[in-house]
Amino acid sequence: MSFLDLAIIFFVFLVVLNYRAQRSVLYPPFIFCATWLIDLTVFRFGFIKVDSVHGNTLAIVSAGAALFSLGGLLAGLAPRKLLRIHLFSVKPERTPVLLRSILIIVLLCGVLAWAKTSQNMDIDQSFEPDYFGFLSIYASLLFGTEKKDWQFWAMITIAFIGCIFGTGRTGLLILISGLSTIHLLQTKRESLFVAIRFLGWPTALFAALFIGLIFTKEAVRRMTGDAIGIVKWGVFAYIVGPLAAFDKVVQNPADFIMATSHTFASPLHWAARLHLTDYTPPPLLDSFVFVPFGTNVYTVFKFYFLELGIVGTLLLMLFFGLLHSLLYLKAKQGGRFSTYLFAYSVFPVLMVIFDDHYNQIGIYVYVFAFGLLYFLIGSVPFRLFPAIRRDSGQIDRVSSIPLRSDE
Repeated sequence: MSFLDLAIIFFVFLVVLNYRAQRSVLYPPFIFCATWLIDLTVFRFGFIKVDSVHGNTLAIVSAGAALFSLGGLLAGLAPRKLLRIHLFSVKPERTPVLLRSILIIVLLCGVLAWAKTSQNMDIDQSFEPDYFGFLSIYASLLFGTEKKDWQFWAMITIAFIGCIFGTGRTGLLILISGLSTIHLLQTKRESLFVAIRFLGWPTALFAALFIGLIFTKEAVRRMTGDAIGIVKWGVFAYIVGPLAAFDKVVQNPADFIMATSHTFASPLHWAARLHLTDYTPPPLLDSFVFVPFGTNVYTVFKFYFLELGIVGTLLLMLFFGLLHSLLYLKAKQGGRFSTYLFAYSVFPVLMVIFDDHYNQIGIYVYVFAFGLLYFLIGSVPFRLFPAIRRDSGQIDRVSSIPLRSDE
């Protein structure tokens, strides 16, 4: 029996253990281990030619998953009374119609303007951030925690437009996984078989868009061969390539040492902005390695392994598992703000087989601030006209027009 077979058996055990811990497909350790189990299984079947992975690499991945799972178990010890404390009401008294309308207009104009500009750019080489596109995704998740009216569907449409014009799969995965997470939490459909019945359509939608967007890349358009072969390579290379690339790092770490820190990029960036230290950020794109096809993504583990070593990496996995599971348990209590934050946070754990998104503290700050500002402004009862009191002291409800409809 090979090391890969042993790793698959171990991950089957972890998946079962984590599902039994919370009986939920949204439990972060369950997602973490399930994605790795899928990755290793695809690797085992050999759908495309890829370099083999050594036993010590599989041991690091397995130990990381075990520590992430332990963090989830520790989070389960948190007092439920503390988790039931909510910053905002679980169910809003009214829907902030005016605020939602303003966001729809502003983000629609922004997304369309960016889409028009992007037509004149080489998307493969341009890294101009699509701020309006990602803000529309955040707004869609916020709207999803409230009333599912025409404004909710309008914002989702705007977000999809931004994702399609951006030709990036990151936005699509955040949007679809986040909205699916909110639905499962609100309807309490977290059990495996019930969730699978619902997730069929979102998964099929993402798969179709993912495959379609493969052909928008210039490198893919230059490839020869039938469309099925290109799709097969495009899908499976994304799944198995990063693990094979990380194996190169484990076997020859000296070849991948960077001159600047990636793990602490966000705090060092802000320290440099405050003139507390000198810091040069790492390159936007990582270096390529051939496995045998070229890839420049190395799973969630690469930079932690290079900068902190094996022990530091495992401790960070424990920390991530603890914090992420606490956020899940908080969102499970029904709070709108925690539900919104957790819906976004599903994206990093889905990406652990591909790249590291847990260290992007700056993005989490933006997501947190955008949601906090939305709920704070939305809690203020705006009116178009001042209330007019009758002689009897009662308010004329015809002249008093609230800008937020009842839930």
